[in-house]
Amino acid sequence: MNQKLQPLAGIRVLDFTAVPPGGACTTLLADLGADVVRIESPALKGKPSTIFGQVAISRGKRSITLDQRNPAAPEILARLAASADVVVENARPGVMEKRGFGYSHARAGNTGIIWCAMTGFGQDGPYANHGGHDLNYTAHSGLLGALTSDRDWHPGISMALQAGALSAVVAIEGALIQRGRTGEGAFIDLSFSESATWFVGCGMNPMSESPFAIPVSPDRRLYVCADGRHLAIACSEPRNWAALCEGLGVPELVEQLHKWTDAAAVTRQLSDIFVTRTAIEWVDLLAPSGAAVTVVNHGAQVCDDPHVQARGSVVEVAGVPVPASPIRIAAPDGSQTCTATSEPHNVGDDTVDVLLEAGFSSDEVEGLGKDGVV
Repeated sequence: MNQKLQPLAGIRVLDFTAVPPGGACTTLLADLGADVVRIESPALKGKPSTIFGQVAISRGKRSITLDQRNPAAPEILARLAASADVVVENARPGVMEKRGFGYSHARAGNTGIIWCAMTGFGQDGPYANHGGHDLNYTAHSGLLGALTSDRDWHPGISMALQAGALSAVVAIEGALIQRGRTGEGAFIDLSFSESATWFVGCGMNPMSESPFAIPVSPDRRLYVCADGRHLAIACSEPRNWAALCEGLGVPELVEQLHKWTDAAAVTRQLSDIFVTRTAIEWVDLLAPSGAAVTVVNHGAQVCDDPHVQARGSVVEVAGVPVPASPIRIAAPDGSQTCTATSEPHNVGDDTVDVLLEAGFSSDEVEGLGKDGVV
């Protein structure tokens, strides 16, 4: 990999997170070239350094062990932070300060430190100390309501957490740029709920009494095909609706777009056509003419998708298929960075190296190991 292309090369991140959104955030930072060092419990030493066993959000990072409840821990962390650029943590508001190592302690020895605190509802406000999971944050944000305006529904994946991870990466990069101008670090108060609300806010009139919702209609819906797979049709503009109708052999429907005399009947007519071929066959037939049609992929079907394979969007790390970084940066010669990084280390594999790099002596490191601090 061309190190010169990695925009965060030389940036060290101390990662205190133990749940997926923090792991997703720091994985993207690692893909961008940052040296991410996970701080983990000595009780886990020798085990794979993974977050809930997920290689996708655990790869590309180093791992050190430290008993954060040991009285010596705050001083050790302060020394580590003195040579770090970023701290990412997901404790409840105020918890790390009470333990003796929070933003104020890190900043005392390093005014350029950037501290990203990831929480469900933010650092203040009446819900700041409320517990929660993704469903709570997605519901509070308005995102769940926007997705399910007319029915009860529980999403099968987390959404607010991923929104928060992406927001955190943007915030950290912005703070790094700001530090380059001012020399000063920053405290980032990152709320998963607010990050998801931002997703909703990118829609049309999303928080009014009558929020806009994209309608389900013959030109914009899912249709089942001969192989049982679904095809996503989004042909709401005259040009691609016409391409769809011509490709399906029903040119008489072209003029009905948004002027449906009987939308249900048109849907049934198209359903009867789509079920005569496989989803892939329809894409091959219709997409080249300009119709907006896409196969609905589930699970491992993403890995088998020809476009995903051609782009290298999914790669194998430690024998597990994982998403490659969605951030692609290329030099004029076409060489790229931000590809998937190394597989997860074992917990504690990098303790000695990281402590020595932070200025600890060999005798100090040996003594900390004997005392069970690291």
